[in-house]
Amino acid sequence: MTIEDDMVCLKQIPLFRALPAARLKLVALMGEKLQFAAGDRIIAEGERAEGVYFILGGEVELSHERKDGHTKRLVLATGMIFGDVPMLCNQPYVAEVTAKSAVAALRLPRDLFFELLETIPDFSIALSRDLASRLYKLADVVLHSEKVH
Repeated sequence: MTIEDDMVCLKQIPLFRALPAARLKLVALMGEKLQFAAGDRIIAEGERAEGVYFILGGEVELSHERKDGHTKRLVLATGMIFGDVPMLCNQPYVAEVTAKSAVAALRLPRDLFFELLETIPDFSIALSRDLASRLYKLADVVLHSEKVH
């Protein structure tokens, strides 16, 4: 894949649409392109976030086994992000992240992610909207789900 191909791929992710071409090129050059096979563990629960992952293709599953033996799962798909919340909060991952299918991802190192937040207002606003959307969906699920006995 050429750098131009990588830039076209990144433009498909909502958070990168507002980036100027020079910054997008920087992200494509400095971001680490990763491939995972279905079933590969990407992040262990309790691990510290050292980067933010953008799913370029495929699905990942976040899972947490509760004390009662039940496992809670959340699936993220192409165009979605993970790792931003634990990194912004300076907290460990609360779930294990595994590849549910073959996954192509871009990992932005901590320094580059924070540089984008600090220097590109449109990126910061896009991330804020993405975080707010995820929080709204979480609140909807928590407040409107029925108790399971």
